[in-house]
Amino acid sequence: MANELITHVKELGEVVQSNGNWLTNVQDSKGRIITPRNEAYARLQTIGEKDIGKSYGTRTSAGFEHAKEQFPLVRLRSQLLNKSLAEKAVAANNNGNYFSTQTTKEYEQSLEEAEEEMKKEPKDWNVFTLPSRSKMTMSNTENWNVYEAFLNDQAKPYFELNGPITIYPVDEKTVDAQDGTLLTQLWFGSLDCGSGFNGGSRSLHYDDDRARWVRKKSATGTQKIFSPEEIKVKAVETRVKVYLDDVKRVLNAEGIIGNLEQRIFDSLNQ
Repeated sequence: MANELITHVKELGEVVQSNGNWLTNVQDSKGRIITPRNEAYARLQTIGEKDIGKSYGTRTSAGFEHAKEQFPLVRLRSQLLNKSLAEKAVAANNNGNYFSTQTTKEYEQSLEEAEEEMKKEPKDWNVFTLPSRSKMTMSNTENWNVYEAFLNDQAKPYFELNGPITIYPVDEKTVDAQDGTLLTQLWFGSLDCGSGFNGGSRSLHYDDDRARWVRKKSATGTQKIFSPEEIKVKAVETRVKVYLDDVKRVLNAEGIIGNLEQRIFDSLNQ
């Protein structure tokens, strides 16, 4: 099945998953690949229910642009959403290579846009420069403007759910060994893996990978939108459940079996 309906998310639409390589994803979605902001929103609104993004990450609409000896750029609507470029990127990755254009014209044009975008608030940026050529962390104490640029109004609630996020651009030596604009796509990692933002992958040819996208359609019935306070509670419940599952695995490995929750309850009532 190329397209798989996951669920309807109120105020967003039907979240659909396209399974296949990047060109298939672009064609299936007609270019409507989910943005990092909308992926974060879908995850927050389905905590403890459909749990979008809990165990499986997704390709997103955002792309990285690299040029020799320059800081990476991020474009929230990647140039690889163009079918022709998507096809070339898939072919290059299939041969074990990154996809790179012949000149830095694409990077230079995007850099001009990024400089103009700097006049706006970070949450309104569409193109922006990363402050590091190597892996970096964004959190509420460092690079918060980048967190906001990626996730917009969902930055604060997603940080409360997930915490810091690490960004992985393409290795500097690889970038500096070519002379064009090297283009990659942003993979938004799963919550189970810390939601890492991987822009250094060359796996767009993988047919067993996925990209979620949003299909605007009226939903039947009603769905509650969780408030920030409810999201915090659900986030804590999720972390506690993960912790208890880890404890169970350790106890079982040691040959200590039984109902962990019941034993905790009994201990608290002694």
